[in-house]
Amino acid sequence: MVNRIILILAIYAITLLSGCTTLKRFRSLTESGTNDTLADIDLFGFRLSQAKTWERGKSLWDLSADAQSQFVKILNSRFPDNDMFLNSLSFEYFKSPEEVSTDDYSNRDLRMIFSVSRKRNYSEKDPVSGIDITAADRIEYLKISLKLLDSCVMFTGWNMYSTEYGSIDIADISFSRTLDINASATLSAKQDNAGGAVSAGGNSSVSRKEDQAIKQRYLKLNGRLNRTKIEIEEEGTREIDLTGNIMADVSLGYNTFPETLTRIGGLKDSLGGFNTPDELFLEHSLVFIPAIEDIKDTIYAVLEMDFVYRNVVGGSKTFPEWDDRVKYYEGRVKKSIPLFTARDYVPDFYCIGSVNEDKTRDLIKVKTSAGIIYELKFKTYSEAAAFYAWLMDFLVKNESPGKILKIEGQTVEFRGNDLTYRQIIDDKGFSVKSYYY
Repeated sequence: MVNRIILILAIYAITLLSGCTTLKRFRSLTESGTNDTLADIDLFGFRLSQAKTWERGKSLWDLSADAQSQFVKILNSRFPDNDMFLNSLSFEYFKSPEEVSTDDYSNRDLRMIFSVSRKRNYSEKDPVSGIDITAADRIEYLKISLKLLDSCVMFTGWNMYSTEYGSIDIADISFSRTLDINASATLSAKQDNAGGAVSAGGNSSVSRKEDQAIKQRYLKLNGRLNRTKIEIEEEGTREIDLTGNIMADVSLGYNTFPETLTRIGGLKDSLGGFNTPDELFLEHSLVFIPAIEDIKDTIYAVLEMDFVYRNVVGGSKTFPEWDDRVKYYEGRVKKSIPLFTARDYVPDFYCIGSVNEDKTRDLIKVKTSAGIIYELKFKTYSEAAAFYAWLMDFLVKNESPGKILKIEGQTVEFRGNDLTYRQIIDDKGFSVKSYYY
């Protein structure tokens, strides 16, 4: 009997000591549930910019060994100062024509900032979910996805090429505890009609020492990307809540078609006066723009977030998590969001013309000697405005309807006829306009 009591106390002591470790993720876990209202996500901000084009020039280090030797001698004679000579070694001196690419308006760099939030009404039970929200709650897992709804645009790349992991120290302490157990019992017995007593006792000491030096590796940031969808994944750990902002830099691309832009040079002389048409010249450049038949005012995407919410049912008063009684909730947030507008992705080209009552437009065109007609489109507003000022000056000075405007043998037309001042004298809407909208 005595041995049994001692054994029971010893087992209880060992169990007590074993239960005091701080290495546990939680004290107890109740049945998990589902709730979509505990967290939310929004696209906090975005910035769409033109993709960078790199036009690398040639330097000393791109030359052959013999050429480098000769070039160093030339630099030494041109830059006798030591500092100037050393700096000149890294100069870019000329560009190779084949390395200069045409302007590409079909690729864009997009910076997005996702803002993740969670409920924080600690004072009372949440009226919607019926859950007691505590300060110890946190979002433990996130998977965010953004899916494009329009087939005209696609993802082509982003700034994250490897999974990012984090590491935390779980424990680095020495923990010891000693428990003394005393047990005694008295037994009475009869023997040959004579009374007697037998006593028994025992002392036991149980101790435990725990040296902890444990780290945990967790998924700080991971991602996947295809042509229509981007996914971002995060994992929380002890005292690390996943609320906050997440920034992603991605590249977008469109199906393209070529467009020809025109620049008209030689408009003014050295004194600032307008030149004659004979002194003007045309320059054409090829650019690639999004192949979009109908320009949409807004490009939309579907923003979705799957999350795991760690709700502390008991033990929220302490900062360590190992003594918490928790319940996990899975949830999902899904919404359609505007990604960017037409003015963000449509090239900002300009033309000259007027708008009719039915909202159609008549633009200035140029007819070549071969009979090919094309609309006059300018890359910038300043180029279009400069030619418009020259044009109005020329037309006012040449009011004769028989006077035809030709630039390098190409005839300028408007509404199917040679452009004259009488065509636009009563047209108050004749001006520089944006080409696409």
